Amino acid sequence: MSQIDMERYQRVPPLFDVLVEPRWGDQDSLGHINHVNYFSYLEEARVRWLEADGLWGDQPFLLVLAAIGLNFRREWHHGRPLRARAWLLKLGNSSFQLRQALFTDDGSELVAEGDATLVHVDAQHRATPIEGRIRDILQASLLDVGA
Repeated sequence: MSQIDMERYQRVPPLFDVLVEPRWGDQDSLGHINHVNYFSYLEEARVRWLEADGLWGDQPFLLVLAAIGLNFRREWHHGRPLRARAWLLKLGNSSFQLRQALFTDDGSELVAEGDATLVHVDAQHRATPIEGRIRDILQASLLDVGA
């Protein structure tokens, strides 16, 4: 990752900034955190964001994960937390795209990054418009990828 890319992440406040703890069992036979576990860390961070912003409760903000991908930038090992962050890339009527990233615990180095598309749905799993406070929360973390 270039210095310009890192500065882009630092200019916009993330939607969430959560420390996640890799578990001993998340390691592969070489002692690295297995790449599939990074998706679980990001899921945990998204759930913690929903809880922290009051979007989980009696009338939760229901989301379906439509697409996800990650690019792995460096190895990680058990014993040190990862910092999960996300920014908004695109906001549609009922869906949005996040740039999600895992950083070293101090936030200085990128470990993995990628995009996820989520769709807001109702109890019958029909796409539902994103409105009001939720739209405002998402827009506050809009990442300028053209800069």
